[in-house]
Amino acid sequence: MSVSNVDIIIARYNEDLHWTLESPFNEYQYIVYNKGPNEHFEKANVKKVINIKNVGRCDHTYLYHIVHNFNNLADINVFFPGSIQLSNKKNKAIDILNRIKNNDYKCAIFIGKYSKNILQEFNNFRMKNHQASDPQNTIINNESQLKPSILRPFKTWYTHHFGDLCVNFYTLFSIFSIHKNDIIQHDITRYQKLLYGLSLHSNPEVGHYFERAWGAVFHPFQFTKVFLVEKLY
Repeated sequence: MSVSNVDIIIARYNEDLHWTLESPFNEYQYIVYNKGPNEHFEKANVKKVINIKNVGRCDHTYLYHIVHNFNNLADINVFFPGSIQLSNKKNKAIDILNRIKNNDYKCAIFIGKYSKNILQEFNNFRMKNHQASDPQNTIINNESQLKPSILRPFKTWYTHHFGDLCVNFYTLFSIFSIHKNDIIQHDITRYQKLLYGLSLHSNPEVGHYFERAWGAVFHPFQFTKVFLVEKLY
């Protein structure tokens, strides 16, 4: 196996993506889904730019990629927001890439935090406001009010899609990788249905539900190694 077995998908709005020139990021080529009003970003290590509508934040981008490439996915799919230059996000992203490399590119890596049961832990979770963490994005769009999920709180949304499935880990910052086989074990209609819920607004509350439920989306993990950490960077 080699780096050619890996696709790294970036959800970009207004980030400059200069971090793609830094080590270890410069070892890879990137697919950029551009949701912003410009293409003023670093492209030296970008193999493809796809312009799509600005809805659903990065979570929408990831599912969009899965749905539109379902029969042609790379073995290892790495999903990054464009704001990886922020220190907490960068540390997590580097950890994921290093672990993939140390495993000879044979498996995807998902870094999460232990939870006895995410359905119970985030039972009544809901959010009203959230602003983009990257100042490059807030320069051109400082919206903070979230579009409420049609199904809320988290428990209502989760049980609608996943029933009482018990998953004991979650992640934050929407930074993770998934092996193709753990994606295609489910029918494409699963992802189309989930994608629809993220396609209705540029700042949806449901995106924060996904952030806590990616483990349920791809459950069970068979070809993706899960590493649990005390703190999510």
